[in-house]
Amino acid sequence: MFKYMILRTRQLAIILIAVLLSAITTELHAWEGMAMPRLHVDGKHLKDENGNIVKLHGYVQTFSPWFNECGTRWNNYDVKACLAYNQGIIDGIMAAGWKMSFVRMHMDPYWSNIPGRRVKGENDISAFSFDRFTKYLDEVFIPMAEYAISKGMYVVMRPPGVCPEKIAVGDDYQKFLLQVWRHVARHPKLQNHPNIMFELANEPINILGSDGTYGGGSKAQFEQLSIYFQEIVDTMRAQGCHNILWIPGLGFQSKYAGFADYPIKGENIGYAVHIYPGWFGSGHGYEAFSRGWQQDVQPVADFAPIMITEMDWADKKYNASWGKAHTGVAGDENFGANFKKITDDAGNVSWVLFTSPEHLAAFKDEPAKDGQYTFLNDPEACPWPVYHWFKEYAKSHYPRKAFTRISSSDRGDGAFSNPVIFGDFPDPDVCRVGDTYYMVSTTMHIFPGATIMESKDLVNWKYCCNPLESIEGSDAFSLLNGQWRYSRGQWATALQHKDGTFYMLFTTLDEGGYLLTANDIRGPWKKRKLEGGFYDGGLLFDGDNTYIAYGINNIRIARVDENFKRIEDREVAKYSVKSGLEGSRLYKIGEYYYIYATYGGVPAYQTVFRSKNVFGPYEEKFLLNDRNIHQGALIHTQEGEWWTMLFADKGAYGRTPYLLPISWEEDWPVIGVNKDKSEIYRKPAIAVQSQSELTTNDNFNHYNLGKQWGWNHLCDKSKWSLTSKPGYLRLHTATVTDNFYRARNTLTQRILGYHQGDGLTYATIAIDISHMKDGDVAGLAVMQDPSAFIGISQQGRKRFLVHSTQSLRHKSKEETIGESIKASVIYLRAITNYRTSKARFYYSTDNANFIPFGKELDMKFDLSVFTGNKFAIFNYATKALGGYVDVDWFTTEPEFCEELFYGEASMNYTEESLTLSKLTTLQDGKLKLLTGSTHDLELIAHYADGHTDKVASLATYSDYDKGVIEISNGRIKALADGTTSLTATYQGARGEEKSCTIHITSSTFPLSKEFFNPSIWDQGTYDEKSGMVRTGRYGFAGWRYDNGLDISKHKYLVVEIEGGEGANVSLRLFDDNNYWGDCASYDFGNENRLVIPIAQLQRNKNKQRPFASEHVYILGFWSTGATSFRINEIRLTDKAL
Repeated sequence: MFKYMILRTRQLAIILIAVLLSAITTELHAWEGMAMPRLHVDGKHLKDENGNIVKLHGYVQTFSPWFNECGTRWNNYDVKACLAYNQGIIDGIMAAGWKMSFVRMHMDPYWSNIPGRRVKGENDISAFSFDRFTKYLDEVFIPMAEYAISKGMYVVMRPPGVCPEKIAVGDDYQKFLLQVWRHVARHPKLQNHPNIMFELANEPINILGSDGTYGGGSKAQFEQLSIYFQEIVDTMRAQGCHNILWIPGLGFQSKYAGFADYPIKGENIGYAVHIYPGWFGSGHGYEAFSRGWQQDVQPVADFAPIMITEMDWADKKYNASWGKAHTGVAGDENFGANFKKITDDAGNVSWVLFTSPEHLAAFKDEPAKDGQYTFLNDPEACPWPVYHWFKEYAKSHYPRKAFTRISSSDRGDGAFSNPVIFGDFPDPDVCRVGDTYYMVSTTMHIFPGATIMESKDLVNWKYCCNPLESIEGSDAFSLLNGQWRYSRGQWATALQHKDGTFYMLFTTLDEGGYLLTANDIRGPWKKRKLEGGFYDGGLLFDGDNTYIAYGINNIRIARVDENFKRIEDREVAKYSVKSGLEGSRLYKIGEYYYIYATYGGVPAYQTVFRSKNVFGPYEEKFLLNDRNIHQGALIHTQEGEWWTMLFADKGAYGRTPYLLPISWEEDWPVIGVNKDKSEIYRKPAIAVQSQSELTTNDNFNHYNLGKQWGWNHLCDKSKWSLTSKPGYLRLHTATVTDNFYRARNTLTQRILGYHQGDGLTYATIAIDISHMKDGDVAGLAVMQDPSAFIGISQQGRKRFLVHSTQSLRHKSKEETIGESIKASVIYLRAITNYRTSKARFYYSTDNANFIPFGKELDMKFDLSVFTGNKFAIFNYATKALGGYVDVDWFTTEPEFCEELFYGEASMNYTEESLTLSKLTTLQDGKLKLLTGSTHDLELIAHYADGHTDKVASLATYSDYDKGVIEISNGRIKALADGTTSLTATYQGARGEEKSCTIHITSSTFPLSKEFFNPSIWDQGTYDEKSGMVRTGRYGFAGWRYDNGLDISKHKYLVVEIEGGEGANVSLRLFDDNNYWGDCASYDFGNENRLVIPIAQLQRNKNKQRPFASEHVYILGFWSTGATSFRINEIRLTDKAL
C-alpha cells in the first residue's frame, strides 16, 4: 500500500509524461516495436537493465504438423511452409490485439528425429539425430525466434520432447540434454541474445534419489535433481552463455519445495512451473489452492522468479484446453480467477496461456450475443478473461527502454579497448576469489569510498561496494571550521583475500595506517587503526607469514603479526631511474618474490624487483615507459593467463584503468603493449564471461543511494533523505558559506567517457526548487579545480539562474546572475567533452528545450583535488539554514523521460524496509574516548526487512553529563575526564521510536594501544602489558587530540618515566595540528620526572608567540630510539608540587 500512495503523488506528472510519450509511440503499451532490453534475474525478480521489475505474459508455439492444426496446414518437413504458417500465427495474434510479451517455443522432435524411425512417445530419444537438430535449429527454430523477437516478444526455448518417467544423474537423457544445450549455449545467434531464454527440460516426473529410491518430492530426490540440472547449467555457462535459464521441478513440474534446500547455483536462474486445474489443490477452492502453492512453489518463489510455462482451462464441452475448469471469481471454488490472484499476490510470476495459438489468432474482442458462447468468448473459459487480463498487465511491469549512453570497453567481438574503465579509478589492486575479480581504487576525500568493483572477465566491471564509510570524524573530513581534506584521505589501497576474509590496507598522510576486514565483500567491514602506516603498501599472505612492501624512494618490507604489528622491517630496494619509487605490490610467483612498483609523477614508469628471499637482495628490471601507464596489480586468471591492471593519466577525467597482457621471459614479467599504440586487445581467455555496466542514472527510488555516488567529504546525515519524499533526493542546506568547496552534502559521481561517439558526456537533473530560502544556492556542478556550476540562487522571494566558476588553489570566484525563474521545477544540464576538456552548462523549464548559460569551463586535473572531474549535486546556504530542494532524477542520457526508462515497480520501498525494529551500537554499549578528541558514534538502525543503516547523526541524545561530553550530529566531543551514560533515540520513517544506552569513559592520557600511538613519527613499538615504549629512530610516540586538548585550566603537567638511558627522551607539546611545526619541548636529561607549569609553556623557536595551552593537538615523547622506556605517570594537576 505504501508504494502506491507514493505513486499517486506523481499522478499529474505521469499524465504529462504520457502526453510527451504519445509523440514517441502511438500506443504506449503496444508490444510490437516496444523496447526489449536484456533481462536478468535479481534476487526473486526478473528485471530489465534499469532495475524495473518485469513480469512477462505470453503463449506457446510448437512447430510440427500435428500441433499446427493436426497436419492440415503443412507437412513433409516443409521448412518454408512451416515458417509461413507459424509466422502468420504470430501476425494473427498481434492483429487480434493480444498483449503478448513472450512466447515459449518447443524445438519439437518432429525435426530432430530420424524420419521413419518409430518411437514410443515424445519421451523416447532413440530416434534423435544431433545432425538434424543442428540443421533445423538454424532453419526453423532460430528463424522463428527471430521473427517473434521482431514482433516485440521475448522467447523461451525448450528442448525436443519430454522427460522419461524416470531419470537419474548420468543417464542417457541427461547426456541428451547436455548435448542439446551445449550446442545451443555456444550458438552465435543464441548465446547471450538479450531476448532469448531457455527452459532446460519439460516435465520431469521421478528421479533416482541419493537414498536409492525413485520419486518426485523427497529431499534425497531433490538433492539429485539439483545435481542433474546443475551440471547442465555449468556446462552452458562454460560455453560463455549467460542467458536466463528456467529450471523444471519434479512431478510434471509441480514440485519445487526441495529446491529451497538444494537450489541451482549461479546467475540468471529462475524456475519453470506447470499448473493445471486440480493441481496444487486447485480443485478444492481458493484456500486449498493457496496452501498447495505455498507448500510446493512459494519456497522457491521466495528467492527466485517463477515462470508458469503451461496453464489453461475451459469447460470440457469445448474440447479445446488441457485443463477442465471454470474462471469463477477469486476466492471461490473455481480455477481461473484463483490462479490469477495467487500468481499476482506472489509478485514475481510470469505465465503463459497454453491454448493452441490458432485459437488466439482467431480471437475477437466481441462479447457473446444472446448467450451464444464459444470457447473464445465464454468468460468461464481461459481466452476471454486472459485476453483482458493481459491488457491490464501490459500497463505495468513491462520492460522499459534501455539506457543508450553506456560506458563500456567490450567491443562485442572478443576484443576490448583501453582504458578498460573510462573513468577515474586509480591505484588499482585486484584479487580473484573463485571466478570473480575484485578491484579497489582510490577515492581520496569522497565517502563512502575505497570503491570496489567486480568482474567475471576483467573487462566488464560493475560497482560492488564502497567499504570505507569514514576515516576519522574530524573537522577536516567534515568540512567544518575552515578545514578540509582535499587531495588527502584514502589512496593506493591493497586488497587481498585469505581463508574467507577480505583485507584492505591503506595509509593516509595525516592519520596513519588502517586495516579493513570483512567476511563478505559487500560487508559489513570492520575498520581498525594500525600502530603505524605503510605508504602505498602491497600485501602478501605467504603461508603463515604476512608481508607488506611499502615506502617511497626506498622500498621496505615488513613482516607483521595477525594484528599487523611489525615483527621485522627492512629496507630492500632503492630508486634507480628517478625519485618517486612507490606504489608497491608484493607477490610470490614460483621461486621469486616480486615487488611490482612504479616511478610516479610525470613521466611515470612501471618497474619490477625480484628476489628468492623476501628480504632480498633484489634485482630490478624496467618494464614500461608508455603514455604514463603505470601503478597497479598483476593478475593470474583461473585459465592460467597473466594480465596487469595499471592506470593512465587521462587529463580532466582522471586516472583510468588499463588492462594489459603479461608474458614471462626468464622469470621476468613482460608487459604487452601494441607496437602501433592501438588501444584494442583481445579479451582474457576466461570461460566465465559477463555483460555488466557502470550505473550512472538514478531516479532515487530506493532507501539507499546507488553505489556510483559519493559525498564530497563526510556528509551530515541529518541534512539529506531519500524517504522524506520517496522517489526524490531531498537536500537540506547543511552549510552557511559563499564557497562551493566548503559546502557540505555535495553529492558526486565520476564523469565517465565513451570509446565511441562524439566524446560528450551528459548530466541532467530535475530539481524542485520551491522550498529554497533566501540566500540558498542549489544546482549541478562539474567539480575539480577549477569547478563550475549552473544553479538557482534564491534572493528574497525571487529565484534567479546563476553560473559560477571557482578555484580552490587560487581562491577565486566568478559569478553570473541570469534571468528570474518562476517555475518550481527546473532542469539543469552539464555537458563535458573529453576531447577538448571543456564543459558547457544549460537549463530548461520543460525538459525539452535546453538553453546554454554561463561561461565554458576549461576542465583541469589539479593536484589540489587529486581526483578526476565529477558531476556534483549541491545545495548550500549563504545566509541561514532551513531551505531544501528535491532532486527527482539524475541522468546521463541526452533525452530522458522518467516514465520511458522507469516503471512504477522501480520504487524499491516496502513497509518492512521502512519499519524500525531496534537500535544498537557497534561499541556494544561501552565506549572509551580520548579527552580532547572527537568520536563518530556508530548507531545502527535495524529494519524489519533485515537491512541496517547507520543513523548516529539522525538520532537525539539525552541523559548525559554535559561537563564530560558534548554531542552533535552523532559526533561526540570528549571535554573532560570522567564517566557518563548517554541515551540515544531514533525515530523511523513511519514514526516509531527506538532507544539504546551507551556507557562512556573519557581520559586524557590513556596508556592503551587504542589511543597511545608509538609511531606518530617513524615506526615505534608499545607493549601495553609492560608499558614499555620504544620510538623509531628520532621518532615520536604519544597522543593526538584532533579537537584540541584544553589544559589551560590546570596548573601543572606531571610526567614520570623509567629507563630510556641514552635515548635523549624529551616531552613535547604542539599547539598546531602539525608535527613539523614549532612546539614546547622539555628534556628529561638525567631526571626521570618533569613538573611543568602550564602557564609557563613556551615554544622552542618562536618564543614571542604565546603557547596556546587551550588547544594542544599533539603531546608525547621524542627520542632517538636507542633504548626503551616506561611511562610510570602522566597527569594534569592543580596541586602545588
